[in-house]
Amino acid sequence: MQRDSDRANGHAEREANLNQMQTGSGATVALAEPGSIRDPFRPSDYTGMILHAMRLRAPTFGRGSGLDMGVGSGVLLAALGMLGVDRLVGVDIDANAIAATRNLLCDLDLLDRAQLLHGSIWQPVGDERFDIVVANLPHFAATAPSDPDHSPHWSMGGADGRRQLDPFLAGLGAHLKHGGVALITHNAFVGLADTRATLADQGLRAEAVLSTTVSLHPTKTALLEPGIREKYMDDGISRVGPYEFADVHILEIRHR
Repeated sequence: MQRDSDRANGHAEREANLNQMQTGSGATVALAEPGSIRDPFRPSDYTGMILHAMRLRAPTFGRGSGLDMGVGSGVLLAALGMLGVDRLVGVDIDANAIAATRNLLCDLDLLDRAQLLHGSIWQPVGDERFDIVVANLPHFAATAPSDPDHSPHWSMGGADGRRQLDPFLAGLGAHLKHGGVALITHNAFVGLADTRATLADQGLRAEAVLSTTVSLHPTKTALLEPGIREKYMDDGISRVGPYEFADVHILEIRHR
């Protein structure tokens, strides 16, 4: 049957992608098997948080179309498919992330419902609107990568943490269907007030539906912009002896 043939071709493509991927410079690099220690797109605690929120809030969003902005490993996009979303769209600036996502969706028999787009933020999407948008974008306030085992785009959000967050938020209103919902990760120390102001200008509102405090790896602590630490100490960032922690929220965003 045609579907079986397509599936077989997809698995063959997956094997090719696992053996070889392209870096931004054009050199080939090996792609680790998902779940391995050196998996460059291994999901983080933040991924787990937004995944939990998606499941909790699933009864409140439509199933027509879903977007994962900054698709990374593809876990969140796959989860949308497993929750019954019909049309799946994933965007990432990293071609390796697109390949990793394609592999995952192929394994889960979700690839035929998906469109994977290589590009920056909203540019590849055009004017399409979505019932559900999820985003776990790099928004740690640092200008250097924090984990050599992850993608070079991992976590790094610029000096104020908003380098990817701001353009994403600025275009969200134009890409969210009436009655649609967005779920995003948001560090408390990158300016919740700024985010709410940007959203309010588009007739959107944000509510924290899940919050926790996470331990910062010593590498991240070393890379955190000093001005951010000074501004948000005891108001989003905290210390206990030599250990540093950060508050993080899952924001649910809707039209007012």
